[in-house]
Amino acid sequence: MIVATGFTIEMTQPDSHAPSEAVLFPFDRHSVPFRHGLQLELISAQRDAANPVLRPGGPGAPDSESMSYYGTVLQFGDELRMWYLGRGRSEHGPLRVCYATSKDGFRWEKPALGLVEYAGSKSNNLVDLDFGGRVMSCNVLYEPDDPDPARRFKMFCEVESERSKNQGCVAFSADGLRWKPSPRNPVTHTRIENTGLVKRGGCYYVNGQNAGLDRAFQKRVLLTLASYDFEHWTDAGALGFRRDDVPPRPVHLNYQVGPQVHLGAGLWDRGNVILGFYGQWNAPLHSDDRRDMRMDIGLLVSHDGLFYHEPIPDFRIIESREEGWRTVSPQGDPPRLAQGQGVVNLGDKTITWYSIWGGQGGEGIRAAWWRRDRLGYFHATRTPIEGQTWVDELKPHFISAPIRLPAGGGKVFLNASHLSEHARLAVEILDEQFRPLPGRTAAECEPFRDDSAFRLPVRWRTGDIVKSGHPIRIRVNFDGLRLEDARVYAVYVVTGQ
Repeated sequence: MIVATGFTIEMTQPDSHAPSEAVLFPFDRHSVPFRHGLQLELISAQRDAANPVLRPGGPGAPDSESMSYYGTVLQFGDELRMWYLGRGRSEHGPLRVCYATSKDGFRWEKPALGLVEYAGSKSNNLVDLDFGGRVMSCNVLYEPDDPDPARRFKMFCEVESERSKNQGCVAFSADGLRWKPSPRNPVTHTRIENTGLVKRGGCYYVNGQNAGLDRAFQKRVLLTLASYDFEHWTDAGALGFRRDDVPPRPVHLNYQVGPQVHLGAGLWDRGNVILGFYGQWNAPLHSDDRRDMRMDIGLLVSHDGLFYHEPIPDFRIIESREEGWRTVSPQGDPPRLAQGQGVVNLGDKTITWYSIWGGQGGEGIRAAWWRRDRLGYFHATRTPIEGQTWVDELKPHFISAPIRLPAGGGKVFLNASHLSEHARLAVEILDEQFRPLPGRTAAECEPFRDDSAFRLPVRWRTGDIVKSGHPIRIRVNFDGLRLEDARVYAVYVVTGQ
């Protein structure tokens, strides 16, 4: 497994024969704390031209009237599985958990599961789950190593019912389709609209937006609860991220106005780092009419599942633009996006999903994508805004946090582009005290053969394996007459190959 402890990334051999990987993103200031002469740029996702990629069903379907991606996508081999929320005609019941599958993330199918009778038929895609009320969100976690096969799929939902007032309820399953709710439901005292679920160090963390009358904060914030058995959760929450003003800044107490965090953050666990995709609730201060509010999706970074930071404040990693725009009010009805949990790398793309919050939500679930792992990059510029300039005698470079390798060592790869004979990158390995290791210096780094690739192998004259009995650091140097051209999106350290 890979864990980040303080500023050291610990890499140990996994139990399986699969490679173990740490990824160093430029926007992760813990994994890449040092830089000189470089600017960080984030990249907004592209929205799929065929959106929505998952549309409502026809008459009599459990998602004919409304669909929300307040759910989860998990990857199993070459198949993607989605749990999402759907609602049919009002006389047929409230929001329920539906199921879909895909091979590429853009073309989805709704299998006829035959598990639940709905509108007089079992030919539908409803999973077998009954919390006795309306499901408002749905996080699914898969743990194949759980000693109890009946608990290998775990679900955490916000449920609105006679027993649960927007509180957390959990269920367990052997196959992700047939679920058994916990007899302890609701399992949280805190009212939470959850979007993110992750396990770290044997502890489960669920995050979401504080909700209901006991929301505890004046505005919507990212709140995290913890549990070691998935059924006993903390009553106290950890404040992971907020956007609203607190004293000495001017405070606006109206719950609807100002910048806030909507639904917490859907999480992408990359081992040494967790990426979060959160709802940017942006409402004007002069109006508490939610039709005047806009929501994009922003990017967060965490190393423990508790506390998060925003690499570039308020950057829209998925922009709403005019998506879902309506003219129901004189000023228009701004678009509002709602995230779930699920990001995957498939081929040359990184894909995630979202839906429209509010009146246009019934149109279906949508996809957004980046080129693989290219959510942001370092580059050199003489006119920096976010970053730094440099002087010719000290070229731009960045240095990672300490990395502890297993006895077999590891290999290094770059996700980079715009390289040429005049825009070069050279990688060197340092010890923890920033001293170059013999045989792995920048001068011994061989030129890269491609000008752009998602996985450029790093080689030195004497080989490509990095071994050390002590923590190492990775330094990437920019050089050449046109060094401003080069872009680095990620550094990978891989063991077990």
